[in-house]
Amino acid sequence: MENIYQGLILGLLVFLIGMITWGRIERQWVSLIILLVLVATNAVDFNELLIYVDWDVLGLILGMSILTVYLEDSGLMEIVSSFLRRRLTSPLKLVFWLSFTAGLVSIALENVSVVLLFAPIALRMAKSMNLNPIPVMIGVALASNMAGSATMIGDPPAIITAGYLNLVFTDFIWYNGKPSMFFFTLIPMIIACLVLALIARRSLSQINNPYNTNSLNDRNTGQIANIIDKIFLIEASLFLTIKIILLSLRHVIHLPLSLIALIAVGGLTITRLIHRDYKSVRHALAAGFEWKLLLFLIGVFTLSGAFAKHGLANLAANWIVSISSGNIVIVTSLLVWLSVLISAFIDNVPYTTTMLPVVVLIANSLGVEPITIAWALLLGTTLGGNLTYIGASANVTAVRILEKRGYQVSFWDFIRISIPFNTVSVITGWILYEIFWIILA
Repeated sequence: MENIYQGLILGLLVFLIGMITWGRIERQWVSLIILLVLVATNAVDFNELLIYVDWDVLGLILGMSILTVYLEDSGLMEIVSSFLRRRLTSPLKLVFWLSFTAGLVSIALENVSVVLLFAPIALRMAKSMNLNPIPVMIGVALASNMAGSATMIGDPPAIITAGYLNLVFTDFIWYNGKPSMFFFTLIPMIIACLVLALIARRSLSQINNPYNTNSLNDRNTGQIANIIDKIFLIEASLFLTIKIILLSLRHVIHLPLSLIALIAVGGLTITRLIHRDYKSVRHALAAGFEWKLLLFLIGVFTLSGAFAKHGLANLAANWIVSISSGNIVIVTSLLVWLSVLISAFIDNVPYTTTMLPVVVLIANSLGVEPITIAWALLLGTTLGGNLTYIGASANVTAVRILEKRGYQVSFWDFIRISIPFNTVSVITGWILYEIFWIILA
């Protein structure tokens, strides 16, 4: 009977990957089908479902989604846009700094939101400088994907990993005297953005009509100062800071992730209501309630639990350890590059959720902390999603925005930019990780 369940779960995993890649059916409905099949076949009973779903992580994701809308409405991106317009006076500066800034913002905001926020800036500045916007927009998407796992609140895989291993915010920056994901993603991102700026010269086509940045920027700066609600901006920044501090101290204060999210979102909502800003509150709660993502994750968490329950995680862990002969350098390198390859073609959320039980089993068999192996998984998953535009939602969003503006982006158009960007970032991140966590450990 166990073999039948294993076959069923593998079949459902292939079904999930295939449906997400096909893209014709929204992923939350695919997840719901999988959930119903698992319960109907008794591969997972209802009580196990409640255990497998990490409700605390879902609460954090929901809270971060609502807070992101508040940050957008507060005028944060208008300030970023104004800052960039005053400084980006050449095509190479535009590609590098716009991508790099998008990556930095993605440390605190969800990747798709970052692409949506930066799209008007990228398209407007490219048009004003008479440039091809394709490499500019793709650079924004690639950088936002990379920095998403620099902290535990930037991307769902990072949030899920933090919840699964009970990590705090500062663990992603520094852990037991060693640099963590913040450095393994930020340093490769800087180098990759430099490479992107150099190779993008072939795709950028500037005509002899220089963009007068100063006149437009002076005009925009005055307009922005009049539009932005400074009190709203200060309140939004304050509650984001409070949320980060509480996440950093949660081992000390023992607050659940969802409660921390509630404190930040609830506090900002109350202040907006005090100011009678009902429009912002309605917009944040409506636009930020990502029920589709929550339903998708419930199904994925349940499938991941079934994967571990019926021994598939143990089989995968034994296979990885056996082919590497228990050599931790080979194990972690294999996990990084395997994750890069898989994440290039499938969504990184189900892959991360499914592999975390495998990571713990591998760590136990090698006698190391699970976080050591988890960084290899998260590194490969984060950087690998950049290889193709179907590997990450932010990439798909960037391509769709370009196509709506009349710029057709083929699969090959994308990978001509993404391959050098991805290769440089993966190799740099992999080497840094192996040096500080494996070789010098």
